[in-house]
Amino acid sequence: MYATVNACGYMGIKQLYALREKGFAPIRDLSDLSNGYLETKVDCAPGMKDVRLKDFPFIQTTDPDEVVFNFVIGAAETSVKARAIALHTFDALEPEVLDGLSTIFPRVYSIGPLQLLLNQIEDNGLKSIGYNLWKEDRACLQWLDTKEPKSVVYVNFGSITVMTADQLVEFAMGLANSKISFLWIIRPDLVTGESAVLPAEFAETENRSFITSWCPQEEVLNHPAVGGFLTHSGWGSTIESLCAGVPMVSWSFFADQAMNVKREGVEMLVKELMEGGKGEKMREKAMEWKRLAEEAAGPKGTSSINLDKFIHEIISSNN
Repeated sequence: MYATVNACGYMGIKQLYALREKGFAPIRDLSDLSNGYLETKVDCAPGMKDVRLKDFPFIQTTDPDEVVFNFVIGAAETSVKARAIALHTFDALEPEVLDGLSTIFPRVYSIGPLQLLLNQIEDNGLKSIGYNLWKEDRACLQWLDTKEPKSVVYVNFGSITVMTADQLVEFAMGLANSKISFLWIIRPDLVTGESAVLPAEFAETENRSFITSWCPQEEVLNHPAVGGFLTHSGWGSTIESLCAGVPMVSWSFFADQAMNVKREGVEMLVKELMEGGKGEKMREKAMEWKRLAEEAAGPKGTSSINLDKFIHEIISSNN
């Protein structure tokens, strides 16, 4: 079985059944979203220390019969019948959780980052095949060419995340007030139930901003002008950012967190990421993760070796 998520994400899904049996999930009522209940620490996930209820996916429902909640529990419980599981991660990134999953599955293979493995294939013909949900605007790359190294913050909340009009305004004015150059992806359906309308005062960012509906993200993250990434932290975006050595600021869109968007907070985090001492340390750490990701995906790296093993596992199971 191949799972597109990372090891922590899959372990979290796998533990939903145990959380339900122990009465932790689903939550008791909506007040649990804000009364501190989700900060409760639980010790049921092998390899995950100090994990809180809020760190688990899909538990922010009050309905024990909720379709998605029960579907993922059923899928996770069925998955243990697989002979092996492959995950889009690499050993150096999640060693403890991968070890924890090894106590559940007969064989666990980390085979990421897949984009680094794919990039090693010369003229594979796949580059002409699009896999994005939205049409890419490549003009943003030309705009980035005009900017100084590590001077632009890239802002993208993924292909399916939505927000309210008020949240959009808070993000917009936070970016404007930061005085940092930015490339912002605003999908046509980003704002719930209406078109995205930016405030008039946002116009002052015209000379230091580029706004489009979608972009070639891997190329953007690897562009020398990009110095930071404001993201919803979907796993695809996270691992692409790791591969590019770009530090991230995460704005999660789950439970009540999506409501907590204030322009002052956006401004502060963007400034710290791009200009502060903490941001510089984050860049150094991001480059270290880039090195480790490239090492894992190299010809003799753990992910390359694991991918070969996983392929042989599939072939042998069919013989």
